[in-house]
Amino acid sequence: MSKTASFLDKHREISEAAMALQAAMRRAIRAVVSHETGARGLARRLTVDKMLGWQAQRIASATDAATVLSALPGERGMTILLAALGEQGGDRAAVEAVRVAAVGLREVFKRAGATSREIRAIAAGGLDSASQRRHLEQAMKSLYEATVAVRGETLSSEVAAWFVLPSRDDPSLATLLALYMVTGLRTLRPLGPRPVFRGTTTFRGKDAWERLQRDASDRTRPPWLVPEASSSKVDRTTVEMNETPNGWLVVADPDRHPAKSLTLGFADLIEGIGALYEGEKDRDAELSLQILMPVKRLQVDVFLHESLPPIEPRASLYFIGGLGLEHGTHRELRRVAGEFEGKFVRSPDASIPPQVDAARYLKLLDHGATLVGHPLESFRCFRVVMPYPPTFTRAVVKWLLPPAPPAPRAPHGKRRPEPRK
Repeated sequence: MSKTASFLDKHREISEAAMALQAAMRRAIRAVVSHETGARGLARRLTVDKMLGWQAQRIASATDAATVLSALPGERGMTILLAALGEQGGDRAAVEAVRVAAVGLREVFKRAGATSREIRAIAAGGLDSASQRRHLEQAMKSLYEATVAVRGETLSSEVAAWFVLPSRDDPSLATLLALYMVTGLRTLRPLGPRPVFRGTTTFRGKDAWERLQRDASDRTRPPWLVPEASSSKVDRTTVEMNETPNGWLVVADPDRHPAKSLTLGFADLIEGIGALYEGEKDRDAELSLQILMPVKRLQVDVFLHESLPPIEPRASLYFIGGLGLEHGTHRELRRVAGEFEGKFVRSPDASIPPQVDAARYLKLLDHGATLVGHPLESFRCFRVVMPYPPTFTRAVVKWLLPPAPPAPRAPHGKRRPEPRK
């Protein structure tokens, strides 16, 4: 595999090699310890330190590649472990299979051109067992029901759609059009207006924020209330748009609406959100959505323009220290265990659940495609879905930035002109 392979291809090849190591390690340990044992017992049996025993037991009992990679010892640790398995009467063929699988995994790292950052990204996901995931789902549903009872308000669904494409002014930067739709906003008790939209962007890279501030005078960030994607009879008595120093704040009061429930759509055009390609200071891209009230189902669609190089986004959900818009206040405190579902879908209307008004959502997407001047068919849709996300958290979608394309070579015999200072 060449070094220009996509992250998804690297992920697949590395995962296969990691699971081969898991199978070999399990057979080798079974030859020494015939019964299931914990890390401490395995360390005593092999006469190695507890950390190495934990790593071996973790690899052997893993159900996914992420667990194997997160527990993988270094070359010296693997050498000690192989010697211990052989000295304790382990099957020579099984021990040799572990050595071959470990060497093969490291060769895959080199052949795939996987950086340490990419390997850590693979090792960061899928660390929960099936029973842990089921328990997490039950706990999150219970948290949703308790939050609804306390706050007296709820959403049936919230959808964010982000169009990512190269900036017209600077091909090294990305342009973002952010679309939002909340469905089934209602109150169980009259609590007055509450914020339903707060335009925000997470800026990645040390100089992305400075670049954005430098170009702020040339940008506008007007949110539109999209009529086709909103409830009828929405006016200033039910929805207010307040401009703040840090952006726009949209406040809604469904108690004042005849149906006592609102469906609202917003569009926020943001120019130059950050780097488009990997640089010395920019390593990854990140977009985030604040969850301001209890919601049954969260959906995030990232539309990547066909002109962008192949990238593989990832998604996580974070508890954060504050909901302010100021740069630097987005503090990660605790990540919800595991990563919630994310996959590419061929069509944005595929698998839209009953909670989402599909007709209104597609009108919102058509509106957004018109704003950026590209047909909707020219984007690939990466969809993230999560039931009962915790309130006052931040849904984050991030991806490793691809390397920049090589600069065009000057004609033979001519020097490229020096950039104007």
